[in-house]
Amino acid sequence: MFYRTRLSNPLRMGYQAVSFYSTNSQIPSSTRFRSKVFGKYLIVTNTVGSGILLAIGDAGAQQYESLGEKKAFDYSRSGSMMVTGLVIGPVQHSFYLLLDRVLPGTNRWGILHKILADQLIMSPAYIFLVFYLSSLLEGKTIMECNAELSEKFLFTWMLDCCIWPGLQFLNFRYFKFLYRVVFINLASCMYIVLLSYIKHSYSKT
Repeated sequence: MFYRTRLSNPLRMGYQAVSFYSTNSQIPSSTRFRSKVFGKYLIVTNTVGSGILLAIGDAGAQQYESLGEKKAFDYSRSGSMMVTGLVIGPVQHSFYLLLDRVLPGTNRWGILHKILADQLIMSPAYIFLVFYLSSLLEGKTIMECNAELSEKFLFTWMLDCCIWPGLQFLNFRYFKFLYRVVFINLASCMYIVLLSYIKHSYSKT
């Protein structure tokens, strides 16, 4: 019945696919699970993944910071980063969904436009949210958040511009929207370690 249905709207087709996979008992359970994780509950997947990876990245940064010296692991710091990731996850999900609607092409110029939009809009927003939200959760004042952001934002964004355009080319060129934030989160593993180190330990003075 599903394969005889013709839909002009690809978003409706995707919804029908999720419904089909979730209700047809002949579909393997692993396939039904993937259809939910990367379909009906995609925003949950992206949100939880973002929170977990920010916490893991911060844990890695803390391990690096403790090399050569005994330093107790700061669970509250990693917890703050996890909460920050849970907030950022829906923002990223919505941004890349909108980006695919506004710039649907996957040719060279379409990908270039997406990369520019990502670096000029999402990247600054991501850095701002990581620095500001995690600092507020750690108990810093607005003045302290502003001072930290003023000191570290430009350096962090320039570093971001050196790392992400190439990765985003692969992302926009070869991955569907369903897996886009997942790819970003996985590619972010080392970047988040670096970002957390800059956030908590790096100083230009």
